[in-house]
Amino acid sequence: FDIGFRTTLIFAVLGAIVGYISFLQNSAPLAFIIMIVVGAVFALLLKRIMKVTEDWKWWFGNGLILYIFLWLIVWTIFYNVAIN
Repeated sequence: FDIGFRTTLIFAVLGAIVGYISFLQNSAPLAFIIMIVVGAVFALLLKRIMKVTEDWKWWFGNGLILYIFLWLIVWTIFYNVAIN
C-alpha cells in the first residue's frame, strides 16, 4: 500500500474511535477539543513515524478531512441514540 492509503486508513479508524470516546464525555465543547487535540497529535506522530515530507495540504486531503467527518458522524450517531 502506498503512504496516502495508509494514512487515510489510519485516520479513518482513528476518527471512529475518537468519535466514540468523545461521546462518552457528555459535553460537546469537550468532545470538540478532544477531536482537535487527538487529530493534531496523531498527524505529527504519523509524520515522524512514516517520514512523510509533504505539506499541510497533503495531510489535510489524505487524512484529516476524513478523520473530522468520521468523528462527526460517529459522535452524532451515538449522541442521537443516547437521546432516544
